[in-house]
Amino acid sequence: MRQILPVPNPLTPYWRSEPHKLDNVRTTESVPSACDIVIIGSGMSGVTTAYHLLHENDDPPNIVILEGRQLCSGATGRNGGHCKVKVPTLAGMIAKLDDAGIDAFYDYVHGVMYGTKKIVDEEELDCEFELRRSFDVQTDIKESERLKTAFDESCAAGRPWTNNTSWVGGKNVEQITSIKGAKSAFSVPASSFWPYKFVTQLLARMLDRHPKQLNVQTTTMVEGVYRTVGEGGENNLVLTSRGNIICSRVVFATNGYTTGLIPQYKNTIVPYKGMASHHTPKVPVHPHLANTYNIDHGPGKGIDYLNPRPDGGIVVGGGKWMYSHEKAAWYNNYDDSTPFPKEAFAYWNGYMGRNFLGWEKSQAEPDFVWVGIQAVTPDGFPHIGRVPGTKNQYVLAGYNGGGMSLVLTAAKTVATMIREEREFKDVAEQLGVPRFFGTSQERIEKGNIEGVVSTHGEIVGGK
Repeated sequence: MRQILPVPNPLTPYWRSEPHKLDNVRTTESVPSACDIVIIGSGMSGVTTAYHLLHENDDPPNIVILEGRQLCSGATGRNGGHCKVKVPTLAGMIAKLDDAGIDAFYDYVHGVMYGTKKIVDEEELDCEFELRRSFDVQTDIKESERLKTAFDESCAAGRPWTNNTSWVGGKNVEQITSIKGAKSAFSVPASSFWPYKFVTQLLARMLDRHPKQLNVQTTTMVEGVYRTVGEGGENNLVLTSRGNIICSRVVFATNGYTTGLIPQYKNTIVPYKGMASHHTPKVPVHPHLANTYNIDHGPGKGIDYLNPRPDGGIVVGGGKWMYSHEKAAWYNNYDDSTPFPKEAFAYWNGYMGRNFLGWEKSQAEPDFVWVGIQAVTPDGFPHIGRVPGTKNQYVLAGYNGGGMSLVLTAAKTVATMIREEREFKDVAEQLGVPRFFGTSQERIEKGNIEGVVSTHGEIVGGK
């Protein structure tokens, strides 16, 4: 089996256009030989897990965060910075979850939104965080009718998610949404922020607060993790490109790269490659786009997501039909250093003027186009908790393209399991985590990843 690890020299995303001073941080010259907890990965999952382990802890553990490349250079530094639950996602869940499960999922994502806001406010992070509204837009009449029927039935059933969701239709839908060809739309709650700035600034606060307990080593590739048994009981040996570490616990905050270190997830957490872009109008457009978007372009195409930035620029991701016919180009692909073919990247040329009313003369063109590695799971849900068959290894990964909507409380769950030596089911109940997020050998063995590859990452729509 090939080693699934971050490749060098990834394409530069807009979010990382201004590297933070910690981008290449090594808080000590050499890798510590021992610590309490090793966290592998320095994106949202890894850094917020460390935050919840250290925050308001009178007896904080010694933690080493290991990153194979620069700080936050994986999915967190490449996604759309967009957090929401799409109406198509909720409509699709009706067939596979009961009302309690749907409610739990909806509440969980909104808990992530408000939990992120709480950290931003308390830590005074300058990361352009906004609580917003978002449009789920349909351009195909059949899809519009299908979702309207599901929404009406959910309203009649009194499902709570409908209380803060409104349907937009009729002759004014293009005017209201600004989307050319829109047949209908749903307005839903959302949040957006600059993920790289969130992570790097939060880590800076933590290093200032816990200089003796927190050690960060970038450009330090983890090459293997092995369980060891000695006089003190079971420990972990973490092999890295710059030395080895003995620790009592390991957290795999590795998302699309998880299989490279935990082979048992080979057919359960599979990496896949997507693309995104940033567009800057040369002629200012007014009024400013206040909503975020998920635009369904109809059969044979798919869904794009848009995150308008405060300065007038737009982050747009999606366009999967431009490359999905070449499965090897995206599925089980962890190489974010190589672009998709030119014709795929050309999809972004003139995108805003082509799709948005009022943007025809904006001369908005992409100034950044990049790719990133995400992870898909057979059932569409993340894996959170203790790695099956181990006592002191933990995983939070497999976000199906919706990491910004899922990570924060997943990290708090793992941190609480470690801090209080508790099991997933008990912590999940306390924190409002859907029970079906818990990792287990049964989930690993159940299902067929090939059956869900067509959705690749549109489960949540958070991006």
